[in-house]
Amino acid sequence: MLLIFPFLVWLAPAVSLALTLMQWSTGDLRARGVGLALAWFLIAAYCQFFGGSAILTAAGLALQTLLAIGLIVRWRLEP
Repeated sequence: MLLIFPFLVWLAPAVSLALTLMQWSTGDLRARGVGLALAWFLIAAYCQFFGGSAILTAAGLALQTLLAIGLIVRWRLEP
């Protein structure tokens, strides 16, 4: 399969990980939230990069994207 923009596959995981670490370091995300976000990140990354089928790979990418969007919304809505 020819990918026109191969770096786009790494965009959602990079944003998710960066936002999780940023929110944890500033204290906006407590230990339970960090654990949940990291568990979600690891499960989604495994599905995305090691999925045996196209559906599992797409589901992993969708989970990564939802995590990134959720963390961005949480970050922007914090007072």
